[in-house]
Amino acid sequence: MLRKRFWAVACATAMVATMTTGLSVNVFAADDTKDFAGEELSILVSTGWMDNRYDETLERFEDTYDVTVDLQTIPADQYSDLLQSKLATDSCADVFWIQSNPFAIESTIVDPEKYCIDFTGAEWENLMPDTRKESCTYDGKLYGLQVWNNSPEYVMLYNKSLFEENGWEVPSTYAELKDLCAKIADTGITPWFMPGADGWQHQLAFFQIGGVYEEATPGLYDALNTNKATFADNEKMLEVLNEFKELSDAGYFGEDWIGTDSTNMSNEFGDRNCAMAMANSSYIKQIKDDTGSEDEFGMFLIPLGDNTWYPTSPAGPTMFGYKGTEHEDLVKEFFNFVTTTESLQEILDNSPAYTNLDVNDENLEQHWLPEEEEFLETVDKDKMSVSVLQNGTKYTNDYWMQFGQDMIAFCQGEMEANDVLKNMDTNRAEAAKTVGDENWK
Repeated sequence: MLRKRFWAVACATAMVATMTTGLSVNVFAADDTKDFAGEELSILVSTGWMDNRYDETLERFEDTYDVTVDLQTIPADQYSDLLQSKLATDSCADVFWIQSNPFAIESTIVDPEKYCIDFTGAEWENLMPDTRKESCTYDGKLYGLQVWNNSPEYVMLYNKSLFEENGWEVPSTYAELKDLCAKIADTGITPWFMPGADGWQHQLAFFQIGGVYEEATPGLYDALNTNKATFADNEKMLEVLNEFKELSDAGYFGEDWIGTDSTNMSNEFGDRNCAMAMANSSYIKQIKDDTGSEDEFGMFLIPLGDNTWYPTSPAGPTMFGYKGTEHEDLVKEFFNFVTTTESLQEILDNSPAYTNLDVNDENLEQHWLPEEEEFLETVDKDKMSVSVLQNGTKYTNDYWMQFGQDMIAFCQGEMEANDVLKNMDTNRAEAAKTVGDENWK
């Protein structure tokens, strides 16, 4: 039997992790005695959420059960609309993914009982730490599986060797960051590599520092979640957007950052063409693997808005079983299969960037980098209590791409900073009405 997988565009992504882990023995195993021969399992996923880290596991799944996997990887800027269309027309793939957080099932899937297989009581349920299960459950039922990393995600990654050679100090405030960027730019090096063309990366600079907004306005998250506060007119948010534009106007993100994607980012670091970028901490591994660079790298917190908060988030790409599938048993077996220690180890070992998985499996061999551990030791544990903005507030992450487009329009002088925030309020209100949120009635 000829087995095929259909691939579309792929890119790096991401978002998000908490620092809570647990230990238990992953003793369950997939059942290879069932006869699924000749069946096809379709998977709908956005770029970056599976990539080639799942290749080996998918191939082994095909071989084990004599089935075909149809992997449909969709560009990030098209994925949300396509998924909604598939769900609305009852034509979804057997397995589909969303970027989930404690609010996303309600706002993105809206009616999980109609669209999702109920996995409550599945053998793999306790594989996930409780903080991650919050993003996989709704109304007391388990619908999703989240297997994601526990690294510091989307902090500032910098070339430590380059900094030491030039006497540059790691900045902890916006003023220090701006002065540093000027010094770096004077050497002909791009200070802060910003891949605007990806469409989803640049807005991390605004959202990953959620703690600084909550600190400036205590109770802000609760107020946003109960429709008692808005993004618009928030002084700290306006401050951050204007700082971002100031750096853009000065050319510190690169000559054409809006038209630049992340494809060559590791080489830009390896060739010393850039000094800093927002990245997962484990991206250090990718730089060295891709370029052979012998430079040392480090991390610091994004200092826009004078931020000192760690980007904590119990969220990440999460897969669900489509209730309308004709292959429900095969779907369930796939979830069992990918949660065995063997599969988890494959997924981790084949990941180009991530060094660990946030799962309760003491048999899994993690690959934490010394740089990750060193950075985490510098973070004030009291500054790890507030989630990133996109996952700590309702209906916000649903408009990630639109917010990014508005940020670019703002940087190009086509709209005002407060209009960027007003658009988010309008979009959140529409999402709230769609799900019948009482706070918006």
